[in-house]
Amino acid sequence: MFRVLLNQPGRLALRVADFITADDYYDLRPLLDTTLHSAGEARLYWEMEYFRGWQPDELWRDLQFDLTVTADFARIALVGTPENAALITPVMQTIFRAELRSFALDQKEVAWQWFGDDELPPLPTK
Repeated sequence: MFRVLLNQPGRLALRVADFITADDYYDLRPLLDTTLHSAGEARLYWEMEYFRGWQPDELWRDLQFDLTVTADFARIALVGTPENAALITPVMQTIFRAELRSFALDQKEVAWQWFGDDELPPLPTK
């Protein structure tokens, strides 16, 4: 499941927990697509809480196929444990040609600043 923390032209911030399911995928895909095409330089903040991957495993392949786009994220901030990063980094690297940085959970504020270049409201805590 996921929760939208910020959705502005060219900026999408998500908090992801547990699994990304088929239902989540169908909600997430248009958000990613809109973000990619709503500004010249799109960015993604992907914060993981107890993230366990994609369910079913084939979902990321569908996402990769569906997001074959003419636009791409300029930056992706991945926030979570090393185990979380190990799950999502290969997927993100396969789908997007972005500058990708991983941040530990205690570095959320640093990741938020890098994601937004200090142009965003404070990181939502809930």
